[in-house]
Amino acid sequence: MSTIVTDAVTALSGNLALLPEGSGVVTIDGLTYPAADGSANQLMKTDGSGVLGFVDAPGWTYGTEIENSSATSIEFTGIPATATDIELFFYLVSWTGTVTGTIVIGDSGGYETANYSGDSAAIEGTSINAATSDASAWYLRTANGAATIFNGVVRLKRMNSAKFVYMQHTTANISADVTTQIYASGTKALSAVLDRIKMSGGTFDGNSTFQIRYK
Repeated sequence: MSTIVTDAVTALSGNLALLPEGSGVVTIDGLTYPAADGSANQLMKTDGSGVLGFVDAPGWTYGTEIENSSATSIEFTGIPATATDIELFFYLVSWTGTVTGTIVIGDSGGYETANYSGDSAAIEGTSINAATSDASAWYLRTANGAATIFNGVVRLKRMNSAKFVYMQHTTANISADVTTQIYASGTKALSAVLDRIKMSGGTFDGNSTFQIRYK
C-alpha cells in the first residue's frame, strides 16, 4: 500500500483523480471509499468502522400486487424485520356473501388469533354504526353484503424497536357510495417481530385487488 503524507494537494486545473492499482482502494483520513460507483439514486453510508459503501435511499418497498376473485383469504408474508411502517391497500374488494371482513397479523411462529383490541365505525349518512372487534382479529366492517365493494388502506406502525406492539389504523369507503366512510383502529402485541398480514372473512368476489408496501 502506498501512503502519501502532505500538508496540501493543489490541482492546478481540472479534477484531481486518485487511482489505486489493481484491487487497491482509496483511504482518506481513515475512511475507505468504494472501488466502484453505486446505482442511480443510491446514497453513501458508513459501516461505523471506516468503510463506506452505497445503499438504496430510504423509502417504501412494494410487494407483488394480488388480484384474486376466488380466494378465501389473501396474505403477504416475508415482511422484513426492519419494517416499522406497513400499509395494506385494498381496491374493489367484495365477498360472495354476507361476511365480516377481518385482518390478522403474525410473526415467524404464524398468525396470532388472540388478544386483538380495537373498534371500527361506519359513518353512513347521518348514522354511525360501530362494531367492536373480538379478540381473534380486527374487523373491517360487520355484515358486509355481497354487493358491497370496498376501497381503502390498513396502516400498521410498530411502537418501538424493543417491543412487538403494533398500532392499526384503517380508512375505507364503499365504492359508489359517497356517504359511507369506515374508520377502524386497534392494537396488537405479537410474540416476535411482524412478518405477515392477512385479510379474510369469506370468499372474495369480482376484481378484488391487494397491494402492500413497507419501510
